[in-house]
Amino acid sequence: MGVSLERLPALFCQRLYDGIHSGRISYSDINRLQLDQPTEIWMVLKGKPKPAAPTRSQAPRSSNFRNCSGVDGAFQVPISQKCPLSGWAHY
Repeated sequence: MGVSLERLPALFCQRLYDGIHSGRISYSDINRLQLDQPTEIWMVLKGKPKPAAPTRSQAPRSSNFRNCSGVDGAFQVPISQKCPLSGWAHY
């Protein structure tokens, strides 16, 4: 946790309280710990920020192509075509 042994108990309790109060630690996280199942509680106790959510990449702009959205991100079709109604149609 990056602190001295003297500060460890107080910091552990403070981060546990803050994690529960902010909603980053839930009752189900505590249950997962008891069952040896994966949980992000250790990230909270270590003071690590919440992992960033993956973002969808934007397709590069080109005057000859139209940008469309699909189920797995952005893609381009020739400007003479319309974007397909289904996100699967670009394969």
